[in-house]
Amino acid sequence: MSVPRIIHQIDELIRDTHTSREKKVENLKNLAMTCWQEVIPEYENPEIFNKLETDEVQKRWASVRNEVEKYETKSQILYVLDWPASSGDFYWVK
Repeated sequence: MSVPRIIHQIDELIRDTHTSREKKVENLKNLAMTCWQEVIPEYENPEIFNKLETDEVQKRWASVRNEVEKYETKSQILYVLDWPASSGDFYWVK
C-alpha cells in the first residue's frame, strides 16, 4: 500500500464517528505499522535498522511529513505514525 494511501486511511479513521474506539485504535496501530514497513522496511530487523544512518531515516520520513501536511488532522496523524517508536496510548481517540 502506498504511503499517501495509508495516510489518507489514517485521516479517514481519525474522523470516523461510527467505528468503536477499540476498533479505531487497533486499525490505527495496524496502519502505522504498515506505513513503517513501507518507509523503513529495516525496522523489523533491529540489527539492520540500527545500522541505518540518521540522515537516511530522516530523508525517508521527509516525504511522509510532506504528505501529512495536507491534512487538517496532521497532529493526530503524526501521533499515529510515531506510535511504533513511542508506544503512545491513543488517549485522544474517541
